[in-house]
Amino acid sequence: MRRTRNRAFNSEGAGVAEKNRPLSFLGLSPLQLSSLIKLGLLFIFLLSSFIVSTSVALSAQVQDPTKILASVKIKGTKRFKDEDVIAASGLQIGRIVSDEDFKKAARALGDTGAFTDIAYSFSYSSAGTRLELQLTDAPKFLPARFEDFVWFSDDQLNKAVRSHAPLFHGEIPAFGHMADEVSDALQTLLVQNGIAGRVEYLRTPGPGGDIASFNYSVADVFIRIRNIEFTGVAPAELPLLEAAAQKLPERGYSRTRLNTLVERDLSPILRSRGFLKASFAPPQPRVIKIAAGSSDSDPNGETRNTTIIDVEFAVVQGQEYKVSVIEWSGNSEYSSDKLQAMIHLKPGQPADTVRLGQDLAEVRTLYGSKGYVNAAIKVDAQFDDAASTATIHIGVKEDSVFHMGDLEFRGLDNGLTAKLREAWKIRAGEVYDATYLDQYLPEANKLLPASLDWEVVPHVTPNIRDKTVDVDLQYSVKAPKQ
Repeated sequence: MRRTRNRAFNSEGAGVAEKNRPLSFLGLSPLQLSSLIKLGLLFIFLLSSFIVSTSVALSAQVQDPTKILASVKIKGTKRFKDEDVIAASGLQIGRIVSDEDFKKAARALGDTGAFTDIAYSFSYSSAGTRLELQLTDAPKFLPARFEDFVWFSDDQLNKAVRSHAPLFHGEIPAFGHMADEVSDALQTLLVQNGIAGRVEYLRTPGPGGDIASFNYSVADVFIRIRNIEFTGVAPAELPLLEAAAQKLPERGYSRTRLNTLVERDLSPILRSRGFLKASFAPPQPRVIKIAAGSSDSDPNGETRNTTIIDVEFAVVQGQEYKVSVIEWSGNSEYSSDKLQAMIHLKPGQPADTVRLGQDLAEVRTLYGSKGYVNAAIKVDAQFDDAASTATIHIGVKEDSVFHMGDLEFRGLDNGLTAKLREAWKIRAGEVYDATYLDQYLPEANKLLPASLDWEVVPHVTPNIRDKTVDVDLQYSVKAPKQ
């Protein structure tokens, strides 16, 4: 193989050794190269000076004790602990801070919705920066309810949420971003544990229509109840509870559905047998199987991930009480003997408060027929645990007698209105009979055209001021009868 070597040639073409050639770099002359080197040295000197000055400035800032957050004092809030507020603000003791950091912390606290007013002040000293936060708690907080997170205990859920939302203690402000923070924390928990679900939440209204709670649930997963079990129940009552549990109309799990089961079906079984202090612990789900993409258990026929669970209720049954005596008070329109004759519960029998409630509903109806539309009945029980007996006290508040006020018909022509008004037997000023409407509506329906399917919505309004009752009957036609 031929080896070649670079050589330089003179103008006549004769070869000249490289070591005898004048020094050159990138075609620069020695003078140009010298200038370039000087410029490079100057740049290095300036860069070094900048780095040194910047380091000195940063070092001075770090070492300046007045810029380090030494303490945070929380004032005004009656709901939250200092450490929770500090965690939610994003501030950290021992870090360098500025006014911009305090503004950012105030915004973070305000965004949660937990406070209506936020103010801060701070001071510098050789001991560091001292911050004071003045907070005003939001007026309304609502409970957070976790409907169907069956894979986790309540402690696990609360811990996971508080790691994202330090101000969360089971309740959420009615306004603000905390509800979303809770949702994000729950979604993170699902992802970390491989649960293929999506967190949703609803602002659930109460009986009055206002928001009563934030209800969180898991979408895209069907949770099927396989068995409902009971502990702490005597053998005589256990089959009754198990039979009632089997009648659960839907096998999909939610705490609200099971709480309703307890209130409407399970608890009355024990109260009807005299176990007046019986209580049910919250339902405890136990995961049996997780199946991906299964539609066998979905009542809607959709293909979703399915989790099969068993549910356990821990019951404190307590002792059985028998009736010692039944006492009446507050009744003047009817004698105690007459009212007692309407009650099936007798001394010496198990204190069946379920049947007692049904009987007292009939007593209220009796009072309503005499114009006592606001009559109220309150039941108190005094227990003698040693004798296993209960004294039942029934207090009646009869209130005033109400009379017939205005009668209105809506959705009908004048001819039909005149017929129905004529059929109404209680005239203005007469004592109002709260039972009469149930008698009247079937008879009035016979006066309407039979070819149409009529619907009536009655509105009965007692007027406290003048002690009258207004009746408003709203008629509509659903559809022609076939």
